[in-house]
Amino acid sequence: MSTVLDRPGEHKLRNGLHILTAVLLVVVLGASVTMPSGQAVLNLLLTASFACLYFYGFMWWRRWQLHVVLVWVTGLSFMWTLLLTVAPIGVYLVFPLFFLYLEVLPGRVGIGAVVGATIVAILAQIPLGLTAGGVMGPVVSAVVTLAIHFSLRALWAVNDERAELIDQLIATRNELAETQHEAGVVAERQRIAHEIHDTLAQGLSSIQMLLHVAENEIEAGPEGKEKALERIRLARRTAADNLSEARAMIAALQPAALGDRSLDAALSRIAEHASQTSGLHISADVEGTHRELPMKMEAALLRIAQGAVANVVSHAEARRCRISLSYGEEEIRLDVADDGKGFDPEAVGERPQGMGHVGLGAMRTRAEECGGTLEVESAPGRGTAISVVIPRPEGRID
Repeated sequence: MSTVLDRPGEHKLRNGLHILTAVLLVVVLGASVTMPSGQAVLNLLLTASFACLYFYGFMWWRRWQLHVVLVWVTGLSFMWTLLLTVAPIGVYLVFPLFFLYLEVLPGRVGIGAVVGATIVAILAQIPLGLTAGGVMGPVVSAVVTLAIHFSLRALWAVNDERAELIDQLIATRNELAETQHEAGVVAERQRIAHEIHDTLAQGLSSIQMLLHVAENEIEAGPEGKEKALERIRLARRTAADNLSEARAMIAALQPAALGDRSLDAALSRIAEHASQTSGLHISADVEGTHRELPMKMEAALLRIAQGAVANVVSHAEARRCRISLSYGEEEIRLDVADDGKGFDPEAVGERPQGMGHVGLGAMRTRAEECGGTLEVESAPGRGTAISVVIPRPEGRID
């Protein structure tokens, strides 16, 4: 059975065909005026039967099985053949029959029905005298109908291909949007992990260390009470700084350390705080003429310095650490060096990234986001130096 079609223009074509059929049926009925009464009644009955069978079948044929459709088409064709014996003008009904065959019958069967109807239309004219026009009329109608049918099928096939392509493009666009969304979620999670590692996690580690030292000093006796109180006060200040950092991240603002001071002052603050909490000698100095940098770049340099100093305090077993910020003509350079036990950078780089050792990866990512590079120089027993170089921004500072 032919498939249900909802292609552009087909509905209008079918309606036009029904109107043409109705007009031709009226013409055939009109021929009854010139017929004897008996013949006129028979013509009326055959025409009405053809009309009912034609329009009823067109309403329901899509719901029928193929064998039912074949019975309907055969009955309609037989009714038309009988009509030709009563009213030869009914030969013009072959034109809508051509379209019906091609639409409701599968492929070659429809074409064979068109050929058969053409032969019947020609043979029906023999009793009245067959002429060249009588032959050419049905043949040309069949050829034109076939041409229209296959042209429309070709256009509809192209339309179906375009619709399928559009569906594929929409599906691909949706998949791409979903992939980009997932990538954005992963990147944002990584960024938040870096932020938490560089701020809250390090601050909590400092507080834990200060409270542990204070506990030991209190247990040591009354003479350690004053030192323990100082440790506790420092832990409170660290907690306050962490709270500011947390609020700044929640509000998507710049790092709290940069809120009311320059990058130079913020680095000095990091050195002072780390010295107080760890007991190491940590210094910070600036070389070159200070210039205002974009907030993103200042935040990245500050976070890198925080991460590097946190690594020194937690892992280096160093006595001294130096933070150096240099304003050059073409680049900004940040160096964090210590005299600790050092490590093998390649061995650390081979480990999968995770919360336990996210520091170096976070520093490198921050540097790359600003168009810079990060180098780590270290070896067991020789200390560690972390260098970040970022090109100086040109034009307006945002």
